[in-house]
Amino acid sequence: MTVVATSEIPPPAWEPLVVPTVPAIWPTTLDLSTGAVRVRVGDEVDAMVVRAGVGAEIRHQLVQWMLDAPVIVAPRPRSRPDDWILLAQPRTPMCAAAIEDLAFLGVSFPRPDSTILLPAHGSTTGHRWLEPPDPDRVPPPWGAVVGAARRTCSRTW
Repeated sequence: MTVVATSEIPPPAWEPLVVPTVPAIWPTTLDLSTGAVRVRVGDEVDAMVVRAGVGAEIRHQLVQWMLDAPVIVAPRPRSRPDDWILLAQPRTPMCAAAIEDLAFLGVSFPRPDSTILLPAHGSTTGHRWLEPPDPDRVPPPWGAVVGAARRTCSRTW
């Protein structure tokens, strides 16, 4: 006797977790209640947070220098432009003039040992990758990202 199953298994009511692919050395944590993957800022990776327009200029400068920085788009309320989070190698000391230039651009930095939400690949709402990390490449040096930002603020428009 042959039995034929005619019912289909319904699709799950939840979205499957798509974990971003990041370099293995990045210290990541997974929040099991929300499925959020976060990276700890400090020893292996650091971040610079800028408004989208300034971030585009900084990214353009990095691309001209053949450097590839992972970039996360962090949405803000409608009346304000999105933030871009540029990921880089660990922070190095900066001179007072560099800090002044970055303050002029409205750049902010996460505190060491804080965490940054890593968006899932393919995410189109909320935090999303503008430029996802390449697991085979390290982010650009901190000094290069700071240099690109300073060059952005020193341009004459």
